[in-house]
Amino acid sequence: GDDQLRDDLKVLYTMAIKQPVTFMFTDAHVVEEGFLEYVNNILTVGMVPALFGDDEKEPVMGAVRGRAKKEGITESGMWAF
Repeated sequence: GDDQLRDDLKVLYTMAIKQPVTFMFTDAHVVEEGFLEYVNNILTVGMVPALFGDDEKEPVMGAVRGRAKKEGITESGMWAF
């Protein structure tokens, strides 16, 4: 259901920090109509809103902090990086 998809998306984004990842989602995966909203958000803004809680963001940001700084990304813009 919804919780499982959100957990899977968290794993996907965490994997994408380390290396490029391909996300394949077909109409057969649409168990709930809300899944399409997640896919739409990924395609339009690159992220699912409120996917990670505030307590989960720091480890993710820590993993990209070095690369983001090299790219000139400020700390406040790091989540979008």
